[in-house]
Amino acid sequence: MQVADSALINDGGDSRPVRARSSMFAALKAMLRTLYALILREARVRHGRSRIGYAWAVVEPFAVVSVMVLFFSAIDRGANSVLAFPAFFASGILPFQYFRHTSSFIGQSLEANKPLFNYPTVREFDAVLARLVLESATYLIIMALVFSFLITFLSADPPAHIGTMFIGFAGLGLLALGVGLNIAVLQRRFTMVNYVYNMIMAPSFFLSGVFFSIESVPPKFRDVLVWNPILHGIETYRAGFYAVYPDTYVSLSYLCLFGLIALFIGMVQLKLSRRGES
Repeated sequence: MQVADSALINDGGDSRPVRARSSMFAALKAMLRTLYALILREARVRHGRSRIGYAWAVVEPFAVVSVMVLFFSAIDRGANSVLAFPAFFASGILPFQYFRHTSSFIGQSLEANKPLFNYPTVREFDAVLARLVLESATYLIIMALVFSFLITFLSADPPAHIGTMFIGFAGLGLLALGVGLNIAVLQRRFTMVNYVYNMIMAPSFFLSGVFFSIESVPPKFRDVLVWNPILHGIETYRAGFYAVYPDTYVSLSYLCLFGLIALFIGMVQLKLSRRGES
């Protein structure tokens, strides 16, 4: 943690906005160094200094998801075969858990890193981005491990369109960034915000397409469920896994628009909260 903290202190004033091109590159370099130092700090605070700590952060959710996949596969009585359902469920639970954990993790970023904002080179949004990058990298590894396990031991087909899966992943990341930033700012005034958010996310597990495809839902329920942006991210991610997957009601533009609006509102809240503190 001392290495990361010293990097934050020693960046100096390179990040001051200037018009000269060389200074712009220097400012960008300083910003990236700050972000890198924050990511290292977050990883060490959350997982410890040893590599085993970060490895456990990957192994634990991998084991949990794998057990859930095998459990629900064993009790599945739908049209999917026992070998087909694990991939279907995994392509739903993984992006959902990514969004849920990332948004909640970001929601605690401002309070957790409050002492660092006394340094002129550390901005509040840097702490938010650091947590987004760290959690995204962690879940990309988890996803790779889970699907490798399914392909190796359960004879699942490999992903058909990895690019589409990544687009769905990125869309959920944008949404998590916007939602998490709003939670982080509100957390300054209302300490119970994160607890309330976790309570809201509990039923969302059953309403976001983890267990079902939106095409299989009766129209009267589908017309309500399509308002859930998380569902569109999960369905986009799942559509990338399968060579052929019905996506008539999936809207990536709606997901991204929702995420951008949430991010804009969060940035406005962040700016207003700074004025309130000054």
